[in-house]
Amino acid sequence: MKKKRFWYPVANIKNRFLFGGYGKDVYIEPGVVINRPRFVQVGNYVRIKRNSSINLHPNDKRSKEILLFIGDHVIISESCFISACNRIVIEENVGISPNVMIIDNSRKPGDVIRPSKEQKIEVGSVHIGADSWIAYGACVLPNVTIGRHCIIGALSVVNRDIPPYSVAVGSPAKVVKRYDFDRKEWVKLDG
Repeated sequence: MKKKRFWYPVANIKNRFLFGGYGKDVYIEPGVVINRPRFVQVGNYVRIKRNSSINLHPNDKRSKEILLFIGDHVIISESCFISACNRIVIEENVGISPNVMIIDNSRKPGDVIRPSKEQKIEVGSVHIGADSWIAYGACVLPNVTIGRHCIIGALSVVNRDIPPYSVAVGSPAKVVKRYDFDRKEWVKLDG
């Protein structure tokens, strides 16, 4: 295991005052950008790798409501992008591979006379169940619940709920395998 730098304990003490909640033994690598960290609750033993960007956009900037919950033992790999306007929950033991995008908001097409940046923002929520893994380059869109112990394939676009104990791939992501507890194995689905 790589030796942590001397400033690591100092950063953890500082972050306890900046974040809405901050667990023990959290390591946020240099190069991670988190705007408005007071809207983030981070669990114990969380790792956030370099060049990741976490953007929080509360309706009321004076609010103390948490928009992003990160559970214990979560790993967010390099160059991930997370954007929360409403609520994103990442439960414990979730692995997020590099270049994954998780958003709970998107622009709604409207008046063509107005520029895109002035269009109404549609918000929802995202919930990622415990022990799940989101593979390289996947995109999780608003109003999605990914169940417990799911695997989302590389470059998949998740735009609908994924049931627990499933493997989903593609754009849009569809379930291709489910865990059969009677047979104690992953079963490929037809179609």
